[in-house]
Order: sequence, then C-alpha cells, then structure tokens
Amino acid sequence: MAKLTYFTIGAVLGAAVGVVINYVLGPALGTEYNQTYRSRLDKALEEGDQAAAEHEAALRRQFEAAKRRNGGEAG
Repeated sequence: MAKLTYFTIGAVLGAAVGVVINYVLGPALGTEYNQTYRSRLDKALEEGDQAAAEHEAALRRQFEAAKRRNGGEAG
C-alpha cells in the first residue's frame, strides 16, 4: 500500500512540474510559430536586460554628477 501511495505522489508531483515547465517555456495562447515567435521566458529575459541597462545608466549619471560636485576627485 505504501508503494502505491509513493508512486501516486511521485506521479502527481511529476505532472505538476511538467505543467510548470510547459507554462514557463511554452508559448502563450494564440501564439503562431514563425520567425517572430518568442516564449514568455525570452520576453522576461529581454525585459530584465532592458531594466538592468536603464538602472546602470541611472547609476552612471549619479556617479558623474557626484564626481562633478567633488571637483573630479572621485576614483
């Protein structure tokens, strides 16, 4: 009886992991497979890269402003 329970739990967990992986890496509803196809993961990675670049640019502007205020002594 315990083996059947463990098998059932394993099968349910395996199916749940498969659904999550399919959701993350799979296409959105209504997506067509062509040269412009992008998965949710691709879109999320692109948005993350863009946000990181914007944040880096803001930090560089702050650094340059602080450097000018201190007469170029930073660094």
